[in-house]
Amino acid sequence: MALLDRDRTPARFTVVTSVASGLIVAGTVALARSGLLTSSVPLWSLAVAAALVAISLVLLRKVGRGRGRARQVFVVVPAFEQKYWLAGLVRRLHGRLDRDGVDMVLKLPACDYDASAQTHLLNRVQDRRTAYMGGIVVATAVDQQRATLTEFCAASGLPVVFTDIEPFEHEDEYPANAVYVGYRSAQLGDLAGTWLVEHLRQRGLTRPHVLIIASREHAARQEQCRKVLQSAIPDVSITELPDCSFQRSRAHDAVRAQIRRLDARELRLDAVFCTNDEMALGAVDAIASTPSTATRDTAVIGIDGIAEAKALIDKGTSPLRATVVQDADRLAETTVLMLEAMHSGKKVAKRTYFQGQLHPAG
Repeated sequence: MALLDRDRTPARFTVVTSVASGLIVAGTVALARSGLLTSSVPLWSLAVAAALVAISLVLLRKVGRGRGRARQVFVVVPAFEQKYWLAGLVRRLHGRLDRDGVDMVLKLPACDYDASAQTHLLNRVQDRRTAYMGGIVVATAVDQQRATLTEFCAASGLPVVFTDIEPFEHEDEYPANAVYVGYRSAQLGDLAGTWLVEHLRQRGLTRPHVLIIASREHAARQEQCRKVLQSAIPDVSITELPDCSFQRSRAHDAVRAQIRRLDARELRLDAVFCTNDEMALGAVDAIASTPSTATRDTAVIGIDGIAEAKALIDKGTSPLRATVVQDADRLAETTVLMLEAMHSGKKVAKRTYFQGQLHPAG
């Protein structure tokens, strides 16, 4: 009960507990003076004394509940090392929870995007579930983890909001105490593909070569982008590089190697799509550090809308021409509101989707 919270309202807590203690003393004195144990007493005296004691006990019981209620939320993320999108989301979640007087307990994996590492974190939360009012989970390796996530929700009994990565394919697969708030990966990939089609058509390219830097965590992004390109430009040539784990350095190395292969075959690279902005920045680094005729007019597009990417796009001096923005502020706000509503016993939607927005140059 916020009105009797020792940490949030210390002055009120002191006053109420003092009053409650005073009422107990007053009740005790009244009983003693009434001579209850030694003689007959008027009924009204007993009634007053009993009322004083009853009121004091009710107040102390409410104080006890306020002191023992969980005011912590756990946040489990699948990665953190050089993951600026996730770091920004975590910061916003912390700020939003802190405004409500709720402490955030951040759980970081020993190894990025590792199913067993996330299972370990969920087990740790389960061991201390009574300390939490609920939690927020960014899942990883969802094809492997669905059963684990379902079991965790059932065993903990806590409200759980999944975000960023949708863990279940169908709404009826969600446990009763779990929901999803975030973006559809396919919609983000569709926006990227649509922008690429328009860009390539404006350049008059009928047989363009596009490089896709893929990711395991958001496979629908590259799949939908590829479908859009192939549907609109049947003769498009697409090379898809394997998962670069959302790492700028790995994307840099992969793109640099691809440029050298194209140079050897005297081919050009018309566009690069990366499934997050960190990898898009790595692609830009590779193009800048590997002089080649193959990348003379290469355009790069990413997803997330992190500050560095948007600033570089707005500057207009690099191959990075666009990003698909996920609004981290809106995502954090809605995620916390949903968790608080579930904690209060309110019925909420199983899935809440946002629409990504394109941030192009110019």
